[in-house]
Amino acid sequence: MNKKAKNYPLYQHQDFTNFRQLITEKSKSSPDGIAFQYLNHEKRESITYRHFYQDVSALEAFLNRQGLYGIKIALLSENSYEWILSYFAVVVSGNMIVPLDKELSNDEISGLLTHSDAEVLIYSDSYRDIAEDLLRQGRIGKIFNIADFPAFLKSGRKLISSGDYVPLENPADENSVCSIIFTSGTTGKPKGVMLSQKGLMVDAVNSCRNVYFTGASLLVLPLHHTFAFTAGVLVMLIYGCPICIGKSLRTFRSDLQVFQPSHIFLVPLFVENLYNTIWKGVREQGKEKLLKRMIRLSSLARKCGVDLRKKLFRSILKQFGGHLELVVSGGAPIKQKYIDGLGDIGVQVLNGYGITECSPVIAVNRNRYFRGNSVGLPVKCCEVKIIDGEICAKGLNIMLGYYHDEAMTKEVLEDGWFKTGDLGYIDRDGFIYITGRKKNLIILSNGENISPEELEERIQEIEYVKEVVVYAEDGKIVAEIFGEDEERIREGVKKMNQDLPLYKQIQKIRFRDAEFEKTNTKKIKRFQ
Repeated sequence: MNKKAKNYPLYQHQDFTNFRQLITEKSKSSPDGIAFQYLNHEKRESITYRHFYQDVSALEAFLNRQGLYGIKIALLSENSYEWILSYFAVVVSGNMIVPLDKELSNDEISGLLTHSDAEVLIYSDSYRDIAEDLLRQGRIGKIFNIADFPAFLKSGRKLISSGDYVPLENPADENSVCSIIFTSGTTGKPKGVMLSQKGLMVDAVNSCRNVYFTGASLLVLPLHHTFAFTAGVLVMLIYGCPICIGKSLRTFRSDLQVFQPSHIFLVPLFVENLYNTIWKGVREQGKEKLLKRMIRLSSLARKCGVDLRKKLFRSILKQFGGHLELVVSGGAPIKQKYIDGLGDIGVQVLNGYGITECSPVIAVNRNRYFRGNSVGLPVKCCEVKIIDGEICAKGLNIMLGYYHDEAMTKEVLEDGWFKTGDLGYIDRDGFIYITGRKKNLIILSNGENISPEELEERIQEIEYVKEVVVYAEDGKIVAEIFGEDEERIREGVKKMNQDLPLYKQIQKIRFRDAEFEKTNTKKIKRFQ
């Protein structure tokens, strides 16, 4: 970015502090606008804001008529319109939602249900066997199959039309717990993060004020992650952008062609895949040199105020539906080369920063004001400062605590400040930079502190290295590497060491035959 660029006024948006306000306002201001689109047996279905409001109201009526109020209701399903509908209806009906990771084992799901005190499970047909087993074992009190939603909605609409139930009559407290989100974590056991409607909505509204969106969005990331729900659903509803719900990660490529989105929210691994797909394709066609020349020509033209990217790279952009202009990346660090590389062909990548405990957005770069290698500027609702090298956040978006874990809550919350566990700094313009994780810090016997992430980033630049984790073992700094050519990797590490002080040098290399185990946000699970 041109360092002379200046910040500009925040985008203006109405304040919302709960889900009821949002869906009511959208149903009145844009009743026939498209809120959601998805494929149903290859047929494209659309849900308007009015339709969504009516469905939420009907499912709310059904749930309350079942005697469900003030309890925890778990949700186990792949991404779908019904998943989103369930989340909203459970919350506005005065209950608490517990979204579950569908990739977990039966025992892990059972454990989370017990830990969260969930009494009801809403599930999709894919998880019927798990749900019925849990019911038989007495691990859950009641189960509802999403396949039965048409009947549930019919029943709820009948209750409303007959006057037996008034939708949204008993508003849930927007400041109390509305959801318990279990974090995957790169180390340790999952923790139940308690979030409120107000925290989620304030975070979404202020995220909208940092970044401008237009056109359709493709929902790719698993919805049980707060980044996917806050950014991919709440932010899009506020903006009035159609949310195109992809079938699964496996259908990502075809979904791009079907829905032709203008923007997507992704984790870095998918951004890297987009970038690598482009260059793999041009290499196979023998056009690598041509693309590099076109990029140089385009860059020169942009310096003169002429943007030729849509014309020059039309054939490449067609691989992503032809309309993709913006990707917001979050959930893990991303290399600047991928941001720059996609920007070269006309797809802007804005790096952001968040953590489940902050609902989750803490900061994000802006459309016309951003910095390389930075995770952006704090959203207005969230104050950020560095305490003893650690990034700390305070604001309405901060969690209410960890469910059934007061000790851990006290450990991370102090005078309203949430300790993120991330190390970093803030520059004079307010941009945040992350340098590593506090708990990963290597402390040598001579008192020197080493950030393994710093060394991992350097090693990742070595050709043939695919994945790496740096850690200390018996007083030595070890690099465990998954890659292709061990001899060349060793040469690369040796050369890298020459540019490092002695205490930072890699003293041992350990090669592995398989990728590292990862969380569902595609972060490597570090050694405990």
